[in-house]
Parts: sequence; C-alpha cells; structure tokens
Amino acid sequence: MPEGGRKQGVIRRCLLVLGAALLFANGANCGAYQRTKDGRAVVWNNFPRRGDSAVWSGSRDSNGYATGYGTLTWYKGERTIVTGSNIPAPSKGSAALDRYTGRMVRGKFQGLVVNVDANGRTFHGTFVNGTKSSDWIGGSPPPDSQQSNQRVTKTASSAEPAPPAAGPPRFVASSSPHPLVSPTPSVLSSNPEAVETAVKSRMISDFKGQTQSVLSRVSDATQNFREVDRLDSMQQLPPPVSESVNSLVDRARDFRARLGYETALSECKTETETVDALSALDQSGRSLAGNDAIEANSKLNDFLKNNPEAETQTQKPLWRYLTSMRQLFGRLEKEAEAHSQRAAAFAAVGKTGDAIREYQEAYRTFPNPATAEKIRELQRNSLGL
Repeated sequence: MPEGGRKQGVIRRCLLVLGAALLFANGANCGAYQRTKDGRAVVWNNFPRRGDSAVWSGSRDSNGYATGYGTLTWYKGERTIVTGSNIPAPSKGSAALDRYTGRMVRGKFQGLVVNVDANGRTFHGTFVNGTKSSDWIGGSPPPDSQQSNQRVTKTASSAEPAPPAAGPPRFVASSSPHPLVSPTPSVLSSNPEAVETAVKSRMISDFKGQTQSVLSRVSDATQNFREVDRLDSMQQLPPPVSESVNSLVDRARDFRARLGYETALSECKTETETVDALSALDQSGRSLAGNDAIEANSKLNDFLKNNPEAETQTQKPLWRYLTSMRQLFGRLEKEAEAHSQRAAAFAAVGKTGDAIREYQEAYRTFPNPATAEKIRELQRNSLGL
C-alpha cells in the first residue's frame, strides 16, 4: 500500500477512536434543560428521550426555571409505526412515568426527593444539583427524629444495612453514593427543637407558595374565574393544570399528616380551604366531561355546603366561579326534569318516539347516566329487543 494510503488509514482509525471516546464522554453527562408541557417552566432532564414531557406543579424563578417545593411528573409520548413502514406516526397521547416531589433550585432537584413510579411504588433519596447522590430507599422518608433513631440503632447493633431499592431509572446516583443522612446532624443532635421549628416553617412557606402558584394557573385556565351561564362554557381543566391541582392535593394531604390536621388548619386555613375548592372544581369538571352533571353538581354542593363563603379577597373570585357553576347546574336540572316528566307521560300512553325525543332534550340540557339509560331502554323496546 502506498505511504499516503497508510497514513490516511491511520488517520481514519484515530478519528473513529476519538469519536467513540467523545460519544462515551457525552453519554456520561447527557442531561439537558427542557420546558414543561405548558411552556411555563424549565426543568432538568438527566436522560432526554424523544417524546419526553413534564408537568411542574410549583413556582418558577424570574428566569423561568422551576423553583421551590413541588411535584415534577414525567410523561412518555406513545408513538406508533405507520402500517407498512418503519416511519413513526405522530404521538397519540402520553403515559405518566414517574412523579418526583421535592425542592427545585434553578430547575434541578436539591435535597430530599420522594418518587412515586408508574406502578405506585414509593422511593426516596437525596439529590445534589439535579443528580441523585444516594441509592433509592423504598418507602416514604421517615421523620427526622426517626431517621436519627434508626442510625443510632444500626450503630449500636452493628447490623448490616439492607440493600438499597432499585428505584426508578430516570435519576441515577453519582459515582460516589453515600447513605441518606440528615444535612445537619450536629445541629439536629444539639438542638432538635430549633431544627423542627425551621423545618415546620419551611413546610408552611412551601405549601403556601405552591397553593398560590396553582391558584394562578387555574385562574388563567378559567379566564380569571369568569362566571359561567351556559353548560358549554364549563370546560374541563387542561391536563397540565389538572395535574398541578392533583399534585397540590397530594401535597396538602402529606402536609396535614406530618403537621397534624389542627396545626395545618390553624397555620394555613386559607390555603387548606383553597386546595379543597380547587379539588372540587377539578373533580366537577372531570365529571361533567364524563357526561355526569349530577355527580359534578354533587361535588360542588358538598364543598360549598361546608365552605359557603370565601374568607379572603384572594379566594373570592374562585368562590364566585364555583357558586355560578352550582347555580347553573340547579337551573338546568329543573329544565331537564320538566322534559323528563313530559317524556314519562308520553311513554305511559305508548308514544315512544315522543318520549325518546323529550328524554334526549333532557339529556342535552343536563347530561347524566340515568337519563341516558332511559333513552336506551325506550330504544330497545321500540325495536322489540
């Protein structure tokens, strides 16, 4: 082989080796920032994959990065293959993969993070700058005092630590994992009451911030809680907003469990009521989307019966919106009942066609499963089935 050809071959081999090395190096640190589904926040994705999307329930800083306490839910787009080819079809939806709850700093998790995977299993671990720095541990994190007691017990008994849980794959441990420990063990041992007070204050502050953030998102989705006067103007909350409400409800439940219901109510009465109101709104919208106005109205009545008046100016637009929904449901239910009574009268004298038309009008006015079943029953009878 000529000398020039040998040199070119050596150069090509060197380039291949260098390219492989660069690819390996990039694979070791392939994370990237991306925007959430609604475009409102920027979050860190350690392993970006085609079709990945996320919903962040918390706040964002002045630069748009997710910040503070909240829940990050990851979704995987479900793509199909066009029949007769290897070309992927557009995504037909998304499936929830994992939910991570903890504190964000500039779009990255920092500190204790709780994960719930797609199968409902719970893990917890410690994060540093968006990367998991300890093995996942199965179950919810115990209170700080219980963690301290467990460490003391293990030291005294010299028991072998249990193997770490496998945990979800999205966040991996750093090259030097260390056990989950309290970030300030010396302070904890010297002044546990001060730490407990600080943790409690931080939990209250985070809960209030997350509640205000979700309230703002729901306000945007409902045109600033514009009162409704028609059924078609009552829309289900967009999926990302509905997810943020559900995350807030989960956070409120955990908040009450850890601080105690009476403490939570006394410290965050306004926020607790607001969460319940947002939950009633979201559940009512989902029931209406399922053509069950009776259940939707029941959700509103249950809430407003126990919380008839807003206690703060911030709450009033939401309360007015819920009240307008309940009033509309009440009016439409009466109109539908009039059609149902006429339908029953027609059915009693054998005028099945007229009865079906009246029931259909009742269903259009105030949809619900009971009226739908009456329509189906009359249609079956008219066909002799």
